[in-house]
Amino acid sequence: MPLSDRERQILSDIESRLREEDPKFAKTVSTTAERGGSRGKVKLAIAGFVLGFILLLAVVPAQIIWLGVAGFAVMLTSLIYGGAQLRKFGDDGDPIGGQLRGGFDRFLNRHDAGSDQEG
Repeated sequence: MPLSDRERQILSDIESRLREEDPKFAKTVSTTAERGGSRGKVKLAIAGFVLGFILLLAVVPAQIIWLGVAGFAVMLTSLIYGGAQLRKFGDDGDPIGGQLRGGFDRFLNRHDAGSDQEG
C-alpha cells in the first residue's frame, strides 16, 4: 500500500530530525542496505569464476575449443570484477569489510617493504 503525501512528509521530517540529532546513527542506518552490496557482488564473482572453471574443464573431454575460450573469458571477467569489489570493502562503513581491507593493506605493505629491503 503506497504512502500518502502526508505520510511521506512525516517520514521526511523524522529523517531530517534524526540526521540533526544523531548523524552517526543516521549514517549507520542509511548504509545498512548498501553493505550487502559489495559482499553479494563478490559472491557473484566467485560463482562466475567457478562456472568459468567448469566450462574450461569441459573442453578436455569434449574438445570444444570455443567452450574453453568462453570459460576462460568468464573466469577472467569474474576475477577482475571481484577484485574491484574487494577494493570497495570497508568504504561504506562495514566493520567486517574494513577489517578485511585493513588486512589486505597490511599484507600488501609488508610484502612491498620486504621486496624493497631485498633489492
